[in-house]
Amino acid sequence: MNPVDPFEQQMREAFRRAEPPAGLEQKILRRVQPRQARRASPWLAAAASLLAVAGGSLGLMRWQEHQQRQREAERVRQQLALTLEITSRTLAKADQRLKSIGVERIRVQEVSSWQE
Repeated sequence: MNPVDPFEQQMREAFRRAEPPAGLEQKILRRVQPRQARRASPWLAAAASLLAVAGGSLGLMRWQEHQQRQREAERVRQQLALTLEITSRTLAKADQRLKSIGVERIRVQEVSSWQE
């Protein structure tokens, strides 16, 4: 017979079949069953995808509406700036004409509204 090398003997002992501890099978099955239950619901994944698409669409619509309001506000701002510019020039011309004829001060009298 061949003498057995101590390393080889240790390896054989390490790889020798051993019985599993009591209750190991039940413990493993308890851990596996909840994972299988989670995978068994494709409707949940479909519903989540549908909600994500709907939420994204709603977000995109709101963003587009916001952009439209921004553009409209900028257009109104530009119109107001132009109106104020024209008004300022017109008042400056009126002031120059009044000064050219010797009017330095105008008395303003409140009148009733034309809408009344």
